[in-house]
Amino acid sequence: MFTSSRLSRREFLLRGGAVAAGTAVALSAGGLVTASPAGASRAPATKMLEKVTFQLGWLKLAQFGGHFVALQNGYFKDEGIDAVFLSGGDNIDGLTLVESGQVDMADANGSDILTAVSKGIPIKSFGTIYQSTPNALMALTKNHLTTLSSLKGKTVGLPNGEQQLLQAMLKRAGADPSDVKLVVVGTDPSVLTSGQVDAYLGYGTEQGLDMQQAGYDVTIVYFDKLGDPDYGNAYFSKSSYLEANPDLVTAWLKADLKGWKDFCADPKAAAKLTWDLYHTQTQAVLKNEEASATVSVPLINGGDAAMHGLLWVDSKAFTEVYELYKTAGIITGNVDIPDVYTQKFLIAAGDK
Repeated sequence: MFTSSRLSRREFLLRGGAVAAGTAVALSAGGLVTASPAGASRAPATKMLEKVTFQLGWLKLAQFGGHFVALQNGYFKDEGIDAVFLSGGDNIDGLTLVESGQVDMADANGSDILTAVSKGIPIKSFGTIYQSTPNALMALTKNHLTTLSSLKGKTVGLPNGEQQLLQAMLKRAGADPSDVKLVVVGTDPSVLTSGQVDAYLGYGTEQGLDMQQAGYDVTIVYFDKLGDPDYGNAYFSKSSYLEANPDLVTAWLKADLKGWKDFCADPKAAAKLTWDLYHTQTQAVLKNEEASATVSVPLINGGDAAMHGLLWVDSKAFTEVYELYKTAGIITGNVDIPDVYTQKFLIAAGDK
């Protein structure tokens, strides 16, 4: 359960140190502890927080709940940071905003970061929420479409821009891409439940869960089970920003890691907090958000995160995705994988 009223270790030590130094400590009417050295007429000036602006890859839904838990519990302020998270949407491009310096950080699929680096855009990933992308193949269970080879002769609805990727995945799985009809659709999965398509590509933790919560018997197969071990909502910034602000980036990650640990410990509470704060903007349904957060946990703390700690990024996943995207013709330039990501800030943040 998340609370903002408990004493942090830092507050406890500060207060203990104040008493030991002969500092007068008093509880204000608002419940805040104030302290001033004996004989002093006023308290010292409050330290200014350093602002860090992060562009989210989508709306303020439970998939980003760890950020909001960290904000609510004061983890960023404890690190001296004024953390700002901007809502994403269909027409908001985090890559452009980061590259132009309008925001400090953003998130995207690991494959999007790879593609940008292949084009010479100077960005680098320094963490990821999802060790396995929530992207998934979804179909009504009665149709038994759980593998790529089972899609022969079927119609698949998918977002624009995913056609080449699915064709490459089909080819790698030994299926003939020409045997599968691809139809570009939006983010509304009703095209599947209404029978307009046989299978649907989207976020299993969002559209897939929404269909299940609505009573449809839907099977969800995540991309890592289909040969695409992509990262989901991987953090990135300009390389120059990371190099110029190592302490700030490390402190930001320390705070964010605490939020995601709390998320994994109690995903429903994180979803409820997110819903309370933002549902008037997102029109999210609470029970769907709670279900989404719960099924997200293994995608967040599994894989390499189980060994190295949350938010971990590594060369293996980037390399496999790079090879897949080269096969698909989505990435045409050469990429030196060490240029795509860095682990040094996560290591400095000290999760494991």
